Amino acid sequence: MLPLLLNTALAPALSSTASASDATHLELLEGGVTSWNTMRVTHPELVPDLSGAELKGKNLRGINLYNANLSGAILSMSNLSNANLRNASLDGAKMDGTILIRANLDHAILRGANLESAVLDGAHLHQAVLVKAILKKADCTNTDFSESDLKETNFREASLVNADLSGADLRAAYLWRANLNRAKISGVKVSESTVLDSGKYASRMWAENHHSIFVEEPAQPVSANLVNSVSTEQESLQVTLPRQSEGSAVQQQVTGNTLPQKNTSDSKKSFAPRNIWQQSEAPVNVTFDRSQHEQLKSNVFDWNEMRKQNKDISVQLKGASFDHKNLSYANLSHASLFNASFKATDLGNSDLRFADLRGCNFREANLQQANLEGADLRGANLWRANLSRSRLNNAVVSSSTILDSGKIASAELAAHRGMIFVEQ
Repeated sequence: MLPLLLNTALAPALSSTASASDATHLELLEGGVTSWNTMRVTHPELVPDLSGAELKGKNLRGINLYNANLSGAILSMSNLSNANLRNASLDGAKMDGTILIRANLDHAILRGANLESAVLDGAHLHQAVLVKAILKKADCTNTDFSESDLKETNFREASLVNADLSGADLRAAYLWRANLNRAKISGVKVSESTVLDSGKYASRMWAENHHSIFVEEPAQPVSANLVNSVSTEQESLQVTLPRQSEGSAVQQQVTGNTLPQKNTSDSKKSFAPRNIWQQSEAPVNVTFDRSQHEQLKSNVFDWNEMRKQNKDISVQLKGASFDHKNLSYANLSHASLFNASFKATDLGNSDLRFADLRGCNFREANLQQANLEGADLRGANLWRANLSRSRLNNAVVSSSTILDSGKIASAELAAHRGMIFVEQ
């Protein structure tokens, strides 16, 4: 009876093409793993199309999804142990918490897939593509990633105990706090943007000591458009600022390079903002201090010690790129960071007080518990940034600021977070 039902369901589609409609495939899958696998044997020419399918929490243990299209599918919390996913397309699939014990994903495509907290113990991903995939806190014990493309993959706090990473491409990968005990890393490709399990960045010396390959990254030239992107407006801005002491708000006029100053009546050094909002009619020089750039990327603790010993140093990092870096606890107060890029960067607990963050890209960055008091965020992109417990008092935003929610900053939204909204 089962073969008859399968033939009846597939006959219209197979008469003209090798694959049925999405609805037909999903209907067949609802019949269970056993009937599905039987169908795959009797119709080997079928290429399953389950793209975007809602399969959350399903028991698909041992299922044959060889060569299937599962792009954008929702497989969160599903059981895919011992599943055959060879050559499968899983681009952008949601697989957080999915069980993939001993699953076969050799040559599979998982670009941008979310496998946070997934269990891949003993899984095979030989020559798989996981560019920008998320495996944060995933259990990858005994997993075979040999010769896989792991560029920009997030392995933060993942277990890679006894995993095989030999020959894999780990350029710009994020391995902070990952457990690499007994992992095979011979022949892996790393670059200066690879964050190691220690939180430090990969270097040529590290690669030589671990029988790995260090790949030089080409320098990124600063676009001429960046220089011309700074507004030269000089008009006065009427803003309402809270007093530094108790009492009602006062009106202060911010004109040109005049900024609200904190109460400096006590003898302690004040963190009053510098003239970071001063507009000049001359083009802005966006060339950053390369020695500062390298020092900050190399070791945050040494950077903080340097700033502690050189309190008056001018931090010039305009237009610098820190994408996917670990800069947690970094002291960047009063820093000039105009148009710098911090995409997917860890800035947790960092000090960004009164920093010039105009035009900065903080997309998907971690700013948890960061201090952004008095920072200039006009034109900054904070979409999907983690601002949990961050301090935003008196941070300045405008209608060109994109907030973490994806919304454009407004006076109402700014007031709700204790920020200052200015018109541009």
